[in-house]
Amino acid sequence: MDTTVVDRQVDDDASPAKAFLGVGGAFLGISMLIGLAAGVAAFSIRLPYLALQPGNTFETEEYVAVEGTESYTSPGEVSFVTVTQRRLTPFSWMTARFAESDDIFHEDELLRGRTFDEQREENAQLMLTSQNAAIAAALSQLGFETAEPAGVVIIDIVEGGPLDGVLARNDVITEVDGMAVAEFADLYDYLGTQIDTSVELVAGRPGEAPETVTIELTRDTAGFLGVGAGIDPSGTDRGAYLGEIVEGGAVDGLLQVNDRIVSFDGTPIANFDELIPALIGFRAGDDVTVEVLREDAQGNEASVSVDVTLGVRVLDRAGLSNVATQFRDAELPIDVSFTTEDIGGPSAGLAFTLTVLDVLTEGDLTGGADIVVTGTIDRAGNVGPIGGVKQKAFAAQDADADVFIVPAQNVDEARAAVGDLRIEPVATLEDALEIIADFGGNADELPNAGEL
Repeated sequence: MDTTVVDRQVDDDASPAKAFLGVGGAFLGISMLIGLAAGVAAFSIRLPYLALQPGNTFETEEYVAVEGTESYTSPGEVSFVTVTQRRLTPFSWMTARFAESDDIFHEDELLRGRTFDEQREENAQLMLTSQNAAIAAALSQLGFETAEPAGVVIIDIVEGGPLDGVLARNDVITEVDGMAVAEFADLYDYLGTQIDTSVELVAGRPGEAPETVTIELTRDTAGFLGVGAGIDPSGTDRGAYLGEIVEGGAVDGLLQVNDRIVSFDGTPIANFDELIPALIGFRAGDDVTVEVLREDAQGNEASVSVDVTLGVRVLDRAGLSNVATQFRDAELPIDVSFTTEDIGGPSAGLAFTLTVLDVLTEGDLTGGADIVVTGTIDRAGNVGPIGGVKQKAFAAQDADADVFIVPAQNVDEARAAVGDLRIEPVATLEDALEIIADFGGNADELPNAGEL
């Protein structure tokens, strides 16, 4: 009672209750400011993390232009699909963390020391290269000669070898001992017949006058298998994953890119690093047995055993570490181009190829189906793996695709991402055409005589 009276009689300015309320109001105001600042930070602070998220599907036909021949439209769609790369804030990191379709990476994993502008420039160049390969693959499928060999380009030179300081990378060899060299086999076959001798090469940079050089071939009797390492998409030690088969080498025509060597003449091989010491002690001409695991277009894996006669390191003897046939574009009566300025990367290559085939031929390639496609492609029509297939599978599902065609190396990840979408693996352009033919279009009836 007295307390109540006393409280009522105390001056307002000195009232403990009022004082408490004043302090509480200040705390409330500060708390609101802190909360507001935290909210702003959550939405504005940029973290060093990026999220890969589903992008969109794009009807590829809208990006194709044709000159020099008639072009056609069809009711079905071949679409390529993109992935969105998003810089994360604290808030978007939380949402991406719990989104089934998203993957979070530290920026160093995706940028690999590049700036965003440099990454965009690289992706733009990859897109251009992909488009050129796609056009070549499509026109080759239709029977056109799209390129012709024009010599052997030097990719790398053996340090300290006969050509070190004599020729350089990107030089193109066009003659050896007076014989024209149009492609790799010409040079490889000739050098393989030359023992303890010198040879005369004519080589030079494109657009510059060629020069003639004479080199002494070195002796080399070490056994040569003729394979190169690839990046294993599974990331596991399940054999030496092959990314290259040397043209004209010991296993050319016997082994394939994407094979996994699991045994070399009885020695178990877990990865490519174990293959190199397994070769030590073998000489050119030795017969060995190589066992590989090989995956077909449907993702089924089988064991294959091949008998191999080891070759000679023909290129090493001339001081060449790596070379390739140099091609120049053949003149064609058709001009195909793309308009994809804001989209980068090589993974739309297969979609471009299929669309060029559809646009250049009468009828409907897809039978009216909506087909979403991802995968790189080379001039020979081989389909290679891509990144972000999980996100692309979600985007294809959102687009209500009738089928999502993916590289064979990516099919397991794609199918694990979405369960109610038809997903088909392919290793070549021919594989993709076989799948599309199931929808009733003309994919298995395309012209192949170089005439439209």
